[in-house]
Amino acid sequence: MALGTYLAVTARLLVNLESLNMAESVGNVTKHRKAPVVFEAEGGSYRLVYVPVVSGMSLAHHYQKLLARAAKSAGLNVSAMSLEGYFLKYASDDIIKSYYPEVRGRVGKDKSPCENERVIVEADVVADVGGFLYTDGVVKRTSRFSFSYMMPALEALKATGVYPQLHVRYTPNPKEEGEQALIYVDNASALYTLTYILEASEVSVLNVCRALGEEPDDLGAEERLKRVKASVEALVAMLGNMAFGAKRSRSLPQWRIQSLVAVASRGIAPFTPTPGHYASYIEDTVKRLEAQRRAIEGLEAEVHYYDGEGIGAVEGATRHETPESAILAAAQWVLEKLKP
Repeated sequence: MALGTYLAVTARLLVNLESLNMAESVGNVTKHRKAPVVFEAEGGSYRLVYVPVVSGMSLAHHYQKLLARAAKSAGLNVSAMSLEGYFLKYASDDIIKSYYPEVRGRVGKDKSPCENERVIVEADVVADVGGFLYTDGVVKRTSRFSFSYMMPALEALKATGVYPQLHVRYTPNPKEEGEQALIYVDNASALYTLTYILEASEVSVLNVCRALGEEPDDLGAEERLKRVKASVEALVAMLGNMAFGAKRSRSLPQWRIQSLVAVASRGIAPFTPTPGHYASYIEDTVKRLEAQRRAIEGLEAEVHYYDGEGIGAVEGATRHETPESAILAAAQWVLEKLKP
């Protein structure tokens, strides 16, 4: 039975006055992204509300920027485009010709799919971990990491709000039409939750080569360890500094990680922590893990958590003083499992 090794993190973040994900402009109002959410109301009925969210695509964009920097710092291969935060992802021969000199002439329709995959994955850690779709060579690589939307915790929906803030573009000559303007930008405040998963054992694995039975089918254990370490560094930097989102130059949010759980696991599927919609989510995660251990052969896991909101001791999990140390402890377990 083939077992994978995974790192998964769920966090609850209290964020005030943020404009991290703006969706559209209507007149002179720039609106925050919203999404429909169903929750259980009093009396057992269900209600639909629209709440502020930050999309998984937005989170993934900033994560990959930090991953590129971590890879560069570690001396790993990464493209100039990834370092600049442009993720065209080797989409076609024209894109490669214009933007990716690192693989130009080494990837093409005349090459085998295995060779195309190997060259791109070797050349760019972001393409390896974040996936890509090369349409001319028909090579599809699924991302090794996943992000949920960042959405308000269900238990705190009543404490969630979005309100447009007034800004003025001022001119010394207000009589001149069009120079002075009133602008409204949505600010949102909520107790948010988000989830991240890294399929660590699939980093540097060449799936197309494996499917075709060609060699090599990965870049080697040592390279995988280095790339997984860079992936963890990017996550710690991102969550530990809330280094993501738009409009940060004038709407830098007030934020705090309230709590966090990190699960390192080895099994047939990634063990995903319970989303942080209720304060019991860490305890629920441990209970689910114990139930799955009884049901799934070979499942191994460790649970590490940070509690900054008075959740209390959780049996079956290790408590840490900071969110970063909880993530790093779980990541160390993953790295030990990946060592040859």
